[in-house]
Amino acid sequence: MLELNKIIIEDLENIYNRDIDWEKFRNAAVLITGANGLIATYLIYMFLYLNEEKDLGVKVIGMARNPEKVEKKFGNLLKRNDFEVIYQDVTEPLQIESSVDYMIHTASPTGPRQFMSMPVDTIRANVTGTYNLLEAGREKGIKGFLLLSTREIYGSGPKDFVVEEDYGAVDPTLVRSCYPESKRMSETLCASYSAQYGMNCKVVRIAHTYGPGMILRDGRVVGDFLGNVVDGKDITMNSDGSGTLALTYIGDVIAGIMQVVCNFNDFVYNISNSTETTSVKELAETLCSLFQEKGITPRFQPATEQERAGYLANKLGFLDSRKAIAEGWEIKTPLAEGMKRTVLFFSDR
Repeated sequence: MLELNKIIIEDLENIYNRDIDWEKFRNAAVLITGANGLIATYLIYMFLYLNEEKDLGVKVIGMARNPEKVEKKFGNLLKRNDFEVIYQDVTEPLQIESSVDYMIHTASPTGPRQFMSMPVDTIRANVTGTYNLLEAGREKGIKGFLLLSTREIYGSGPKDFVVEEDYGAVDPTLVRSCYPESKRMSETLCASYSAQYGMNCKVVRIAHTYGPGMILRDGRVVGDFLGNVVDGKDITMNSDGSGTLALTYIGDVIAGIMQVVCNFNDFVYNISNSTETTSVKELAETLCSLFQEKGITPRFQPATEQERAGYLANKLGFLDSRKAIAEGWEIKTPLAEGMKRTVLFFSDR
């Protein structure tokens, strides 16, 4: 029995009951990079849950750089026979002798603070890392490769919502462009390996994923706001709050990733809640209202010059997920419910 927080177990049960062809993974070995990240961690939990509920016999292989973080995050799960972690950087050639059937590549810096302080590392993780994994996957004859990408690859454009064929401009001379430009190249690598070697590669583009296990107080709006709520502190806005967000709960994102791997046939899919958007100010007010017992209120504090440097220079469109929805993906967790579940998780630790 998986010994996990009850909120996570409920999420796994809800994902399990979706229309997903789980048999694709029977007796498969699945490599998941960035094991300490929010999405990778949930994927690992999901496969271990499947082994218990459906006896699928999946061998789960996590890849990470930091043993201490892995030990803290997974604890007793590391003693399981169906789960192992290899410690290496994705920018180095893959060091794994065992067979692998599927690869899910999530390892990448994802926060503005990381982009601005480590732009070269960001590029290497996305470009060199993707190349190393694809090359290893080609040599091992894997059945499927999935790349986790971002809405930032769409660049700036006139649309409020972008579909998979919409592409705008990215200024390659901006340091912050290390992220979208390297993600674009990682997608091109997947397309190239598919064309040249016949590999089954797919791409999922996401935006603003949140939920249990996310990093709080990380310099991004959602992480900082939820950190304030958990700490019982007023929510601080570094802007007038007019910026808008489309937030997707982790359970819905994981379901979408699994459906893309198991059910969907196209190369690239947007997986994001495009039916419910909120302004930064509305999010702050919603959180204060949901947790009135904490007595917190929204307040404004001007951003520092360093924080402003990490902001996007141009407005990006929200992800339009109609293609994934048409093929069977569903957004099942409204914003208020997802926020409650996330705060309850951190409050119950």
